[in-house]
Amino acid sequence: MPSRVVQAYPPSDDFPFGNCDTVLVETTGIDGKTSICIAQVRLIFQPTVRRGSNLELPSCLSDPLLYVQFFHFISSPDDRPELAMWTVERTYTQEENGNRCRKGAVIRVTDVTHAVELIPVYGEAVANGVSSATSLEHYERFFLNNFADKESYHTFSTEFV
Repeated sequence: MPSRVVQAYPPSDDFPFGNCDTVLVETTGIDGKTSICIAQVRLIFQPTVRRGSNLELPSCLSDPLLYVQFFHFISSPDDRPELAMWTVERTYTQEENGNRCRKGAVIRVTDVTHAVELIPVYGEAVANGVSSATSLEHYERFFLNNFADKESYHTFSTEFV
């Protein structure tokens, strides 16, 4: 797949929650199994060592890193054949005090395989104040737009089956 830009801009007047891309992530766990998920990139960073320092970063930190927040798959295209799209939902974790927070992790930029488009599951009507700049923060469930481009269509209709 051709190289693409992945962005994670901080909040601004035009994007009150930031402008953070969604991506398809493929990771290999400790058990050697590969897993695929959707994530929203919240921060892009790269550790560095101060000039003049004798320290060296391990090779695993030589590529930029991403802090991402995860979505999980809740239905397949077979569940709603009229749409033919996967449905994802934000993933949360429960804190000891009972608060719910989005599940996130730091991953390597090389774990990203595709940029993806998510379409909010609006329900009966679009909530007031929602725009393209805020919709990812207002909704919990999204359709994975496998019709966005040829690569997305091929990926989501073959690799996920």
